[in-house]
Amino acid sequence: MNVKSQTRATVMWLVPTLTVWAIGKIFEMPSVKGKVMEIDGRANKQRYDLERSLKRGIRNAKSHIPLVAAGVAAIVVGVGLMAMSARKN
Repeated sequence: MNVKSQTRATVMWLVPTLTVWAIGKIFEMPSVKGKVMEIDGRANKQRYDLERSLKRGIRNAKSHIPLVAAGVAAIVVGVGLMAMSARKN
């Protein structure tokens, strides 16, 4: 027989609720809140810098299409030469 007492059921319901409440209170403490905001700021700055860098790179590539084409051609030629030198005679 699987009989659960009313007290056990109440405690099992109450423990997760109190845990979530306690974690919320810990995150609301000024010292913890400041550190969390600092970490979030660093993460957002890195993402912002990456987005700016990608946009700048795309803008530069659009401005200098012949240079991009020459660079791609040089890479293709270089890979072809490496493939030829790696081939056994």
